[in-house]
Amino acid sequence: MEKNKAEAANFNLISIYNAEKRYKLDNESSQYFTCGAVCDLAVLNDTLSVYINDNNFTYGVVPDATGGFKATATRVGGNLCNGKTMAVVGTNSEVIKGCQAW
Repeated sequence: MEKNKAEAANFNLISIYNAEKRYKLDNESSQYFTCGAVCDLAVLNDTLSVYINDNNFTYGVVPDATGGFKATATRVGGNLCNGKTMAVVGTNSEVIKGCQAW
């Protein structure tokens, strides 16, 4: 079950990654959208035109040192991976997973 929940979060992070690339192209200031370490999903969904509805992970998008972004999904609840994070950065669409069960 943990792996299935993580797969949904992985898909959501890839969706955020792709939406961020579109957002930067469409945004006149040529910047990525950021909303902090824990985003309000309604704001994230509206701003990036994604649909994320996940009670198992919190999502965040923060700027990185290169002017890009880092999107994270942090596991909430569950015994095995609670508090563990997976992430994708703006320079690479590969999702880095922080729990062995994922």
